[in-house]
Amino acid sequence: MLFNSIDFIIFFVLFFVAFLAIRDRHYKHLLILGASYFFFYYTSNYLISLLIFSTILDFYVGKKIWECASKQKKKILLGCSIAGNLGLLGFFKYSDFAITQFNQIGQSFGISEMPYLSLALPIGISFYTFQTLSYTIDIYRGHLTPSKSIKEFAVYVAFFPQLVAGPIIRASQFLHNLERKLLITKQKVCHKNLFGIQILKQG
Repeated sequence: MLFNSIDFIIFFVLFFVAFLAIRDRHYKHLLILGASYFFFYYTSNYLISLLIFSTILDFYVGKKIWECASKQKKKILLGCSIAGNLGLLGFFKYSDFAITQFNQIGQSFGISEMPYLSLALPIGISFYTFQTLSYTIDIYRGHLTPSKSIKEFAVYVAFFPQLVAGPIIRASQFLHNLERKLLITKQKVCHKNLFGIQILKQG
């Protein structure tokens, strides 16, 4: 679903009307999360499972890092987060490149060519991968306390206005805004700062 498509315009108008109609902050969060998941599923179908995997992985790893007293265990937990996220990113982005290199080397030894996987690249995978990683790294460094709610963390990871085009937002910049009353004002619209969150680069 491209931002300049009719589908997106219809989707956003419906979302915008619903957002204005809902008063309760909890239900506003659920609306943003549901809209974000719909946006991702509409574009990438079953690959939404990767987004959900990264969300669950880093939410619980972040909590465990914060609760853990052992520096060594914290490093192991952070390593799990890095391996899980970068492993998925690398597999989907570079598997065919790795197969090409293998086939070129294999020709010298008479090894049969490995077929290409031709995997579809999930939209926004680089953005949400590095966002969730920045979350666990900030917790590991003691710069951030874990999100109390997996719902709010999921909103941070899947937030649809910046899921595809960025920029990458640190959790410390995003999560505290969810604790405030979410309002759309003329000033925020003029400064491209909807929901109190910078969603587009200035310029």
